Amino acid sequence: MIVRYAIVAHGRVQGVGFRYFAQYEARRRGLTGWVKNCDADHMIEMEVQGDVEKVEAFVDEIKKGPPFARVERIEQYSIPTISHEKTFRIIY
Repeated sequence: MIVRYAIVAHGRVQGVGFRYFAQYEARRRGLTGWVKNCDADHMIEMEVQGDVEKVEAFVDEIKKGPPFARVERIEQYSIPTISHEKTFRIIY
């Protein structure tokens, strides 16, 4: 089953390589979507899509974060899938 989640990561998640970490973890699982900084609130926003088991494994890794991050809280919502996406990218 293919799912798509909107995810917001709170905590020390900017300036620690979080977007690159998310991109790496998504691409190695064959997931699509995007990740970006949310400057106003010092959060990371992302959408990720793929097989439900792979997406759940991705979320588990995101909760840990890269070495210098401190993820305090994750918000996760199911959203409609997008059929035309081909990769997972960083939005600047």
